[in-house]
Amino acid sequence: MAAPATAFDDATLLATAYLRPLLDPVHVGTRVPRPRLPEMVLLRRVGGPRRNALIEDARIDVQVWAASDERAMEIARHARYELARICEREPRVRQFAEESGPQMIPDAPSDVPRVLMTVVLSVRGAVPT
Repeated sequence: MAAPATAFDDATLLATAYLRPLLDPVHVGTRVPRPRLPEMVLLRRVGGPRRNALIEDARIDVQVWAASDERAMEIARHARYELARICEREPRVRQFAEESGPQMIPDAPSDVPRVLMTVVLSVRGAVPT
């Protein structure tokens, strides 16, 4: 007999909702707001497979913009720290891993300071009832 189908929450929205109050007043979201803000953190899922019937490994890119390299890196370090603790506060996330740590990559062609990093959140799904 096949295992029942599993439904997974949107890992990007889960991480965004988790980070938003922790990084306040910095904007945290999945899209660039209009008007564009000087400081923002955007999360976007860029892949990641289902590990087994109950766990998926969501690969999420985290992009941080700010007015200076130093401020962008400061926000990125704070986001990194808080994401590393997500398992302590969000029971659906079973494991945190870092694929790529914070790296300064200016946003071309505007040359606005931007830091990129990639994390993996292992999220437990649920069998719909």
